[in-house]
Amino acid sequence: MVPACKPDTRSLKNTEAYYLQYEISYLEDMAGDVPTKILPRKMDAFYSRHYVYTRIDGFFNQFTLVQIADLKRKQVITLLDFFGTHVSYTGKPGELPAGIKEPEGLKIDFTKDTATIGGFLSEKIKVETVDEKFDIYCTPEIRVRHSNISTPFQTVNHPLTAFRIQLSHLKMDLVCKNSEIKSIDSEMFKIPEEYKAVNRAAMEEIINNLFTKD
Repeated sequence: MVPACKPDTRSLKNTEAYYLQYEISYLEDMAGDVPTKILPRKMDAFYSRHYVYTRIDGFFNQFTLVQIADLKRKQVITLLDFFGTHVSYTGKPGELPAGIKEPEGLKIDFTKDTATIGGFLSEKIKVETVDEKFDIYCTPEIRVRHSNISTPFQTVNHPLTAFRIQLSHLKMDLVCKNSEIKSIDSEMFKIPEEYKAVNRAAMEEIINNLFTKD
């Protein structure tokens, strides 16, 4: 891993992606019936020229949640592997991924303030919702456009280096800590054969059930 110094910001080839590792912190002690202290502490993200791939491996490897954002079609595929069962959902263009909550009354205010996050010069954005106010950051140093279609911050044109998001009962802050450019295989952006397609309601029910005792 490259330490949090000046990262490589050259233009990507088709066979390359920016790899960012985000540190996850939780806003609450419980996510549904699950203590957040046993939940994962990192998210892996790959920003390529045409796709964004994110992956969170759940507690004790009981589940893996992957989102594949097709930046051209503006669609997000959700892949969930839980206890050996594999399901997928392909969203409609412009639709948030299954399980991601849309904040009520979302307002975004772009500022001229900057900070260095994960080695990247990052621009500060003030966010206000019905329930809270917080700041997020994006970086123009990663040259991937329309990279935030898997988040509620789709109008932010540069990749996020620090942001807040809610997946089902899970409220998270994510901050980039490390980065590097990696060679990638285009197969990672495709749905594996073992995954069964389900509709949005079914996928969201399965995700919600990850945080219940039943």
